[in-house]
Formats: sequence, C-alpha cells, structure tokens
Amino acid sequence: MSIDEGTSRRPDRASDAPSADTLPIVVGVSRSSGSPAALRWALEESRVRGVPMVALRAYRVPGTAAGSVRPMPSRVADSEDPLRTAALDALRADVRRALGATADLIDGSDGTDDAGTADGARGIREDGRVELRAVRGARARVLLEASDAASLLVVDAPRRREIGTGPTFAAQLVQRARCPVVIMPGPVRGAAQSQVE
Repeated sequence: MSIDEGTSRRPDRASDAPSADTLPIVVGVSRSSGSPAALRWALEESRVRGVPMVALRAYRVPGTAAGSVRPMPSRVADSEDPLRTAALDALRADVRRALGATADLIDGSDGTDDAGTADGARGIREDGRVELRAVRGARARVLLEASDAASLLVVDAPRRREIGTGPTFAAQLVQRARCPVVIMPGPVRGAAQSQVE
C-alpha cells in the first residue's frame, strides 16, 4: 500500500471540528478596568454574527507575605472554590456595569442564568446572552487556552505602563492566539481636529 492510499482512507478530522460560525466570541475582562468597551463591542459583534459571547476572567491564588506558601481552596468533591466564586461575582458586576441590568448573564460553570434556571443548550446562547467564566490561572494562559475554541478573542487596549517596556500583553496574544484577536483602542482624550477646512 502506498502512502497516498493510506492517507486517502483516513476520515477527515477537520470535518469534526466546530465551525467558526458557531464558536463564541471570548472577551478577556480586566480586573482593573472592567473592559466596558470590549464587552459592548463584542456583544454587538456576537449579535451580528449570531454566535454566543463569553466574558472570561482569569484569577490566581494570592501569595502570602513570605511568597512561598499559597493557600489552596478545598478539593472536597462538590465544594465551591471561594476564590472562583469571588472572581465570578466581580466579573458579573463588571459585565452588568458595562452592559446594563437588562443583560442576560449565564454562569458558565453550571449552565444556570441569573434567575437560577437551567440552560438546555450548553454553548449555544440566545441572542444577547452572555456566559460568565472565571478560570484559575495566569491571564495569558487562560486567554490562549480559550482561543482554541473561540471565533474571536477581544481584549482591552494595552495599559500605558506596558507600552515601551517590551512586547505588550496584547501583542503576545496576537502572536500566539489560535483565533483572530481584536484589541480595543484606548480612550480618546479629546475631539480630533479635522484636517479638512
């Protein structure tokens, strides 16, 4: 049997992969800014594309004063990680602030919405619904892993202190993400002067 014959008999694995038409838009929501522009833009884009939207926040276990020992959340079955719960609550508040009280938010961990009702179609959201996810880990790793199953990754503009100190966090995402990345522009400080008089 030739190499060509062997490869032609293999099933096409790409056909099993989800289409970019159904993958969610993932927004990395910053703890410092709350990413309001990124959230609003991504929600509108998800509506235009007809795809789900995920608001994602990375969180870490805080270090101690000595820096060598980190408290670990309980690993008991069915116990809730209190750090994840706090990160999810803060994320929910940031998304509410950016999108308003009418936004339909879904906790990504258990598939329930704000009212506690179950969402039958995991991953597929009705127009305007936002899934909330808090994932433990460094923000770059969490967002890069999320890019595996996203049609688009949306993040805030680089922080002022990151510019000029080497590759920015956003630039690293652009280079390493496995989906297109949208970097929101920074705030405009004043009205631009027209070049046409």
